[in-house]
Order: sequence, then C-alpha cells, then structure tokens
Amino acid sequence: MFWKKQTETADDLNLPVPAELPPIEGLDDQDEDAPGRRPRTWLWTLSAALIVALLVVYVVVLGVMGVYQGLKDQAIANRQIAQEHYTLGLAQLEAGDYELAIAEFELALRHNSDLREARIRLREAKELAKAQVTPTSETRRDAAALLYDQAVGDYEGRNLGQAVAVLDELRGIDADYQRKNVEMMLTTAHYQLGLNAVIEDRLNDAVSHFEAVLALEPDDKDTQDQLNLVHLYTAALNYWERDWSATIQALKGLYALAPDYKDVRIRLRDAYVYRAQDYADRGDWCRAADEYAAAVEILPLEATVDKRDDAAIQCQATAEAPTPTPTSSAAATSKATAGPCGRATALPQTTPKPTIPAVMAGTGQIAFTSFDAVRQRHDIYVVDLSQGDARLLQENSSQPAFAPGGERLAFRNLDPLHLGLGVLDLCNQEVRELTAHVEDSTPAWSPDTNQIVFASSKEGDRKWRVYATSPGEARGEGEQWALGQMPAWSLDGNRIAYHGCDEHGDQCGVWVMQPGGSSPVRLTTDASDTAPAWSPDGSQVAFVSARTGNWEIYLVDVATDQEIQLTDHPADDVAPTWSPDGTQLAFLSGRGGAWAVCILEVKSGQIQRVIATGDAYPDPLSEHLSWVP
Repeated sequence: MFWKKQTETADDLNLPVPAELPPIEGLDDQDEDAPGRRPRTWLWTLSAALIVALLVVYVVVLGVMGVYQGLKDQAIANRQIAQEHYTLGLAQLEAGDYELAIAEFELALRHNSDLREARIRLREAKELAKAQVTPTSETRRDAAALLYDQAVGDYEGRNLGQAVAVLDELRGIDADYQRKNVEMMLTTAHYQLGLNAVIEDRLNDAVSHFEAVLALEPDDKDTQDQLNLVHLYTAALNYWERDWSATIQALKGLYALAPDYKDVRIRLRDAYVYRAQDYADRGDWCRAADEYAAAVEILPLEATVDKRDDAAIQCQATAEAPTPTPTSSAAATSKATAGPCGRATALPQTTPKPTIPAVMAGTGQIAFTSFDAVRQRHDIYVVDLSQGDARLLQENSSQPAFAPGGERLAFRNLDPLHLGLGVLDLCNQEVRELTAHVEDSTPAWSPDTNQIVFASSKEGDRKWRVYATSPGEARGEGEQWALGQMPAWSLDGNRIAYHGCDEHGDQCGVWVMQPGGSSPVRLTTDASDTAPAWSPDGSQVAFVSARTGNWEIYLVDVATDQEIQLTDHPADDVAPTWSPDGTQLAFLSGRGGAWAVCILEVKSGQIQRVIATGDAYPDPLSEHLSWVP
C-alpha cells in the first residue's frame, strides 16, 4: 500500500518512478563507533528520568485523588446520615414527640451543620416543647436513650469533649437515666480532659474540668491533688517577675508535692537565681550566695555554681571590710530616721516627689506604697497634706492601714525573711509579725482596734478567704469568716464590706456581712466590683470597678443601692480611701503616664494630684491607701 500510494502521487506529478528503489549503502553495517554515530546514553538516561518523574507525579495525583475522594465520600455519608436524622425528626415532630424531634434535629446538624431545614425545624420543635406542659416520661426516656447512645459512641471513640456535651444535655432531659454510667463517663472524661489541658498549658480549662469531677465525686483524692497542683503552679506564674519570694514559696510547695510536675524544677531554680541577682545588684552578697546555693541544690548547673562561689567570695570580702563611720556617704540609709510616732527626720534618696497644688487639698496624712522598678521593691511612705513632704515608714512593704488614732500601722511585709502581715508601732518603730503567709494581704482594723481582718489564698484550693485575728497575735493563722477578699470594716463596727460571691461562686461583686461572717448581703451587681471603702458615717461605700473597660471609682448608697460613677478617665483609678471628714476620697491614678496619689472632692468632682508615687505598680488593683487626721 505504501508504494502504491507513492506511485499514485508520482503519476499525478508526471515523474518517472523506478520499479525498485536501490538500497542505501552502508546503512545496515555502519560502524557504531564511527564519528558522529556514538551511542546516545544521555538520551536514554533523560528518558528514564522523565518516566520516573511521571510515575511519581502519577502516584501523587492518585493519592490526592484518593484523599479527596475519601473526604468526598465522608461528606456524602455525613449528609446521608443527617438526612436520615432529619427525616426521623420530622416524623417525631408530626407525632408530637417534641423532645425526640429536638434530639433528632440536633443529631442531623452535628453531621451536617449546613442543613438549614433541620435548624428551622429544631427551632420549631423547641418552641412547641416549651408550649407543651410536661413531656411524658416515655418521651423523655426515649430522648434520653437516644442521647445516651450518642454519648457512648463519642466516649468509646475518645471524642471526650463531645461526649461531655451530650452527657450534659442528657442530664438536662433526665438526670436519673443511667445515672451511674453517665457519672462514670463524665468523671473519667473530665479528668482526662483536665490532664490534657495541663499538658497544653490551658490551666483555666484544667481547673474547670477538675472542679467538674469534684462536683460529682467530692472525695476523689487524685482529682483534688491535681487541682491543688494547678493552683500552686498558677500562683507561682502570677507572682513570676513580680515577687520572687512569693514565687519561690509557691514553687517550693509544688516541688515538694510533685518535683516532676511540668517545668517546676527549672522554674524554681530560675526563681532562686533571679532573687540572688536582685540581692547581688543591691550589694547584699551574703544573701545572694545563699540564693545561688539553693538554686544549685535544685539543679547543679556549672554557671550557677560559679555564681554561688563568686557571691560567697564577695560576701566574705564584705564581712572583712571596715564598718563605715556615721559621717561617711555609706551611712545614708534607705529607711528614714524616725522621730516620735513615726515622724521622720531624714529621707531616702528615692523619696517620691510631691506635686503640690496652689491650694493643697485636704488635711491629715495619707499612707501609700511606692514601687521602685530597678530594685523591684515596694516601700510604704506617708505624705503630710499640710506640708507636702513624704517620709518613709516601712521598707519592703505594701498595703498600709492606719489603726484608728494613727499610732499603729498594719501592712503586708514583703521582706523575704518576714513574709506575712505585720504591725508597726509608729511611736517606737517596733514591728510585730502578725501572720506568716506570703498570701496574707489587705489588712483592715476594727474601730476598737481589737481585731484586724485580712484576706488570704493560703489554703490548698487557692480560694480567697476573709480572716480575722488579734493585733497582738504572733505569726498566727487567723479565724476564717467568709470566702472573699479586700475586706473593709465600717466605723460603727457592725459591718464588713468585701469582694465576694454567693455560695455557688456566682453573683460576685461587693458584699456586706456582719463580724464573724454572718448575714452576707450583696451590695453591688457587677462581678468586677472590688476594693470597697466605707464612708465615715457608714452611709456609702466607694469601690473600684472595670464595668466600663478600665478601672474607675464608683459610689453606692447603702440604703438605696443607688450607684454613681465618680471618675472617668482612660487611665486606671484604684485604691479609694475616705478623708476623715467624709468629704473627699484619695485614690491612686496612672493619669499622665505616671502614678500618683490624687484627691477627689466628692460633691464637686474636682480632682487634685498630690504626690507622685514612683514607678508603675506591677498590680495596681492590690494597692491600698490609708488616711488619718
């Protein structure tokens, strides 16, 4: 056929065609090694590589298509299942079994959240169920059985979060249905979810899960132990970089209970090192050496050992150095020389600077805390409003509270060797260690000065509680009166305002109780309301709230519950305290980018800045002022 076609083509062109084409000489027996005809190896290699590449691409495409097809199949299956539940729901809805219809529609939406018809019918079924007086026990039981089967499937499939949600829904329909099995699945699921949350550093979620277990099994020791560990670890994190002494105390308790818990070993070692560095920066080499030594005991790293040895050498050198004379510059102390009842005659170099207005607001003395960011230290000062000068009252301390009469001062002691609450006698400068826990805070005197209330989270569950103790107590524990914090005693002695909640942990705000913890009554309605301060006549309570987005000062009338907002500024306003005559409020404010004591005329709303307090507070909300004549 080939030649016939060629011949016909040639005839058309009128060209002579030989009957037979001559062979091409040398075509079959040409030397393969002749120049220009070498084997084309590179061509074969390239072809093979292309073939391999094509095969790889083919396999990948098949894999992607397989995954896609699998997802597509799963989506189709989910839509089919959703449609089946939707159809069953329609049947139950038509039969008037609204609870079963609700359960079916919810299952349909779990498998296909885009099924708009199921969402519409679900809303309709819920409305009809509400209108129905009471579903029959049979209907309720059928709905419970449906949810129970779903929960078991989720539980056995290790979908614990979904299992908990379905089980909670089941308990809402019928709390007694398979109660034992339901509670077993709930406690196991919550416990495991809590452990998972700890590993993932979701500590608030972990607390919620462990508390859910204890709500079902109050005597579950393992869960209580896990909850205590989370609380201790959280407390340490809250103090981290703010208070190394408090951090170390929390971590030491945790380390003693569970030395391998999360990163507690490394954190405790680091906390000791950071506190040692603070001491070294202040030239207190002996304490620095002790802290480095404690860090080495936890984790003996070579660098820490070297720092311990260097600090010990510096400590020895300091001990052997001659004592400076009283006239030398080294004699300038960081604590003021005290005169009668706390009147100081010398000031430290870091004294807060007064901001004296043309007409000074108010009379008397206001105690406040100054924070030094370089030294990471709180110190208590008092400003005399008639003179504008500030004097140091107590180093390494915060939260001052004058006793009525102004001759004693309760405070929170932050000295690492004397942590807890203390009472300073302003006449002879003697300090009594009242309590011994770093968590003890915000002391407040009774009007007769026979008792001091304070708040603490020292218990293993880390919940805040209000305690009462005698000012003559020595390193005592106090008597527990209520759950809550930031207590304030009214001047008539009959009421104590505090930040608290109801017995279920709800309805938080400012509450009022009688001494001893009886007759608690909620006074304000926002959960952020805190730091209450009684007016001298007991008719009003000033407090702090973040209900508008930042901390402002508010006032509530005790008789009518009527509230008014006293400050409105982008900066935080905290720590209100009343003037002795009840016409003014002093508070701390970060206005202008610098913290200061300010005074507010309650009637006019006029505000005056009295004295700058130093660097920004690590935790402004925990600060406290105290005003005496």
